[in-house]
Amino acid sequence: MASKEPNGVYNRAPIFDGENYDYWKECMSIHIQSVDMDVWDAVVNGRFQPQVVANGVAQYKPKANWNDDDKKNVQYDLKAWNILISSLGVNEYHSVSHCKTSKDMWDAMEILHEGIDDVKQSKINTLL
Repeated sequence: MASKEPNGVYNRAPIFDGENYDYWKECMSIHIQSVDMDVWDAVVNGRFQPQVVANGVAQYKPKANWNDDDKKNVQYDLKAWNILISSLGVNEYHSVSHCKTSKDMWDAMEILHEGIDDVKQSKINTLL
């Protein structure tokens, strides 16, 4: 009888312990996209904030007035945030624990491990 892989063996988020950030970043991007493209969109574009237009002005919709679609769209960021937090080692978590959205966390990790655009370009120029 052939052995069967445990359920979810291919669905685990990659764990980041502070080393090989580029590898983790690529694996995490693919992992989140495989979970749900809308979850990945929350990481890239930021948290969905339900709005209503009153007198030609867009305003944030009070949570009490959210419909099912609003709740579903807000939930994407929470799912992404959960995936990211659960994939970080303790030291990495503490460096981004102040973040309030998955996009903030993803961006903070990039800056922490890749630097800002000027630093990245300087490293590329040095290598060339």
